Amino acid sequence: MLGRDKKEKQNYADHTLIAPSAEIKGDIAFSGGLHVLGTVEGNISVANGDGRLTIGESGCVKGEIRVNKVVVNGRVEGDVHATEHLELAEKAVVEGNVYYTLIEMIMGARVNGKLVRQDEQRHLPAPKDKDDAGEGKK
Repeated sequence: MLGRDKKEKQNYADHTLIAPSAEIKGDIAFSGGLHVLGTVEGNISVANGDGRLTIGESGCVKGEIRVNKVVVNGRVEGDVHATEHLELAEKAVVEGNVYYTLIEMIMGARVNGKLVRQDEQRHLPAPKDKDDAGEGKK
């Protein structure tokens, strides 16, 4: 893809890994990076500022996701809200609505829900009042 040459440098000191054998029940609020290879039953959100969530092939999240940058290559059962960038990799399965600003979807990814661009409202023209519609055309 076009922007791939400009990879971000990541600081791995603040990354958290949920191993394939781990099962977590409860909500998670994190900062930095979170890599899910196990199962999370609960909502995932960013605690402070910037965050990046990666759901690996063996990962499963049963809950709502609200994170700036999201990469999915596993399963999500719930809505996904990615405020900056969303990547749906080849083995991604999302059972829920996807709210995004910028999306990258690889062939093979599946979404069973709506794809909703978050800033659509800014691009729509303001509704015209019925009384004002005919003015200026006399």
